[in-house]
Amino acid sequence: MRISIRTAAFSLVLSVMLWLYITLQAEYEVTMPIQLEVRLPSDRSLASPLPAEVYVKLRGTGWNLLNALYLDRSTRIALQLPHDQRSGTLTQAELRAAFRSPVPLRVAEIEPSNLRYQLDIIAQKKVRLEPNLRLGVADGYVLARPLVVVPDSVVVIGSQSVVDTISRWRTVSVERTNLRRSILELVDVEPSPIVRILPEKVIVKGVVQQLAELTYYDVPVNIEARIPADAAVLPSRLKVTVRGGLEDIERILDRAEPPLTLRLTQKQLRSGGELFEPIVDAPAWVHSVALQPRFLVYRRVVSSSDSGFAIRSDASP
Repeated sequence: MRISIRTAAFSLVLSVMLWLYITLQAEYEVTMPIQLEVRLPSDRSLASPLPAEVYVKLRGTGWNLLNALYLDRSTRIALQLPHDQRSGTLTQAELRAAFRSPVPLRVAEIEPSNLRYQLDIIAQKKVRLEPNLRLGVADGYVLARPLVVVPDSVVVIGSQSVVDTISRWRTVSVERTNLRRSILELVDVEPSPIVRILPEKVIVKGVVQQLAELTYYDVPVNIEARIPADAAVLPSRLKVTVRGGLEDIERILDRAEPPLTLRLTQKQLRSGGELFEPIVDAPAWVHSVALQPRFLVYRRVVSSSDSGFAIRSDASP
């Protein structure tokens, strides 16, 4: 007598289901992380964080453990801290009494067995928000502006002693690579187990443009120092190549003056030496600047019967 494949498959599935049913009827003991939910008095905050989870050894049937582990994730330890205490210990008995589960389970053990807590006066402070974003652009593109965060600050709410130590906050870490266009994203603010942060999300904008460059010739160097009559800084004019976003470069094409200034300060000259790299003052959209030559030479100039002048190197101011 030949048995069809369909009949064999049905028999196998039925056998497995029967085995599972019998197996899950038995009682087991497992240790699993359970969420710790602590409700605080309205005018108080934790001075130090309590763990988000505790490890609980549970006993119950396979069906109930399966339900608590994978199906219904509402199993937790939920308790309310007393209003008239500013510090104390959550004992094993209190943690057991606060155990909540949608199915019948028995608590055999909880680790840690007790938890100390300290409450403090609740306070709030506004602090600067820093974007924790790493943006990588594709070849031939450039991040044309510093990142813009809206809003640029957050309110930190929590224990007075903790809030006093916080001077800035960050967004969560976000990485984007090979960008060819600007981004506008809603980014989460970094969460905290001990303080509350408002708002919880901010808008981050990054302007990406194609890379372009524009060259200016004979750009003067502004000497912000008194130079002896018999000394000179050479050369007095430089070739300057400005690199930035294509849209920004296009906006200044009709301007005769370069969008930057070059200067040499008295402090630089007093530092000694003969070679100085000029300071470049440029707007934020300028990605980089190339100078040719890169360095200025400070030398003393003396008369010469052959060429009219000569240069020597003892010109320290």
